[in-house]
Amino acid sequence: MNWRVWVMSILRKGNLRKMYKDNLAFQYAHSQQEIDNYVDERARAIYLYHLRNNPGYQQFLVSKGVKLDEAENLAWDRIPLMTKQDLRDADDIVIKSNVYNYTKTGGSTNEPFEYPASKDSALSMWPSHWIVHEQCGVKPYSPILMLMAYNNATKSLAKKIYHWLSNFYTYDSFLMTDSQMAQMCQTIRRKKIQLIYGYSSSINQFLRYLRDTDTHINIKGIVTTSDNRIKENYLLAREYCACDVFDQYGAHDGDIFAFECKCHDGLHILHNKCKIEIIDNAIITTALQNTAMPFIRYVSGDMTHGDLIKTKCACGRTLYRLQGVAGRNTYIFKDLDGRELSVIYFTYPFDSDMDILQYQVVERNDEKLVVNFISNKYTLDDIEKKYRHQVAEVVKRPVEFVLNEEIIRLKNGKVPLFVKQK
Repeated sequence: MNWRVWVMSILRKGNLRKMYKDNLAFQYAHSQQEIDNYVDERARAIYLYHLRNNPGYQQFLVSKGVKLDEAENLAWDRIPLMTKQDLRDADDIVIKSNVYNYTKTGGSTNEPFEYPASKDSALSMWPSHWIVHEQCGVKPYSPILMLMAYNNATKSLAKKIYHWLSNFYTYDSFLMTDSQMAQMCQTIRRKKIQLIYGYSSSINQFLRYLRDTDTHINIKGIVTTSDNRIKENYLLAREYCACDVFDQYGAHDGDIFAFECKCHDGLHILHNKCKIEIIDNAIITTALQNTAMPFIRYVSGDMTHGDLIKTKCACGRTLYRLQGVAGRNTYIFKDLDGRELSVIYFTYPFDSDMDILQYQVVERNDEKLVVNFISNKYTLDDIEKKYRHQVAEVVKRPVEFVLNEEIIRLKNGKVPLFVKQK
């Protein structure tokens, strides 16, 4: 095991190596019944912990109509769902004695949410990431190029030390110029980078740069996150990086971590971290390790395409799988008849079309919807013939198709599936 694991375990006062080994074992070891029993028991235990020890959570339950003298025996599906706003509005819902650190969500809604984590919850993040790296033959704390929304010029000394110990070489996803991408290639070769990690959209820009400059690099893998999956990345990575791409999904506020395997058939969930429920395609998570703040039946804001896949994967993992992450629960528009619709319901067919590399829906001035398709195979006429009828069956509002226009990014660098413009 890398000496960095030992040093970071001492500095962070936790056994990162054991957490990693536990994650490795959890991938293959359990039947469906064992998984269900495990997550149900752990979820009930964390619920009872906060019920008995967290006055703020008690107040939340009362505000939702729960009688405290009946709460311990409440059926799981009767426990109230909670949102970020519920947690923001609650008084003293944090058990301060259990707080290990505070962190923020990625802010895909441009409203980052700051929350506390207890020790096991906080320390579990990178041992979870290492499971994805392991598929590529990459060991913990091997050299990684991190392509995220960092402002490298103003990093604190503590952050610089952390990145040095973690073996991270960070570049800013806002600055995807030819000059920066050429520098990234130099770093990959000079530092013997084994893995690239970053937003799907920024990875796509880099891979297109490799294609356009006919540059080939040798790395062991690419991990994409945060944005919606871009299918072109998989093709370009195999041709210009001699490696595969693995998408991952994490919502640390709900302690969910899920990742693709080499079969690319859904996202495997580490169920020792969370219990997942799917309600009307919404991802509902219960953080099994966070004793500092109750993320219990928590509405993450993310949507998936359908129910959990519980059958054993062809890769051999018995972990349950998400059918991808389809976007946010805020991706709602009003149709002409007054109905509220999610963009997911009419964009779902696009996800299975391998000739559509990426797409984005834009609502302009509360009037028409514009679907921007990125494709190097289709003409606009091809898309009209293939999808106009399917869209018209679902959406009554005017919908315009456009091809290969510029994709809109948020201020934090992420690329949303749905954008509202005035």
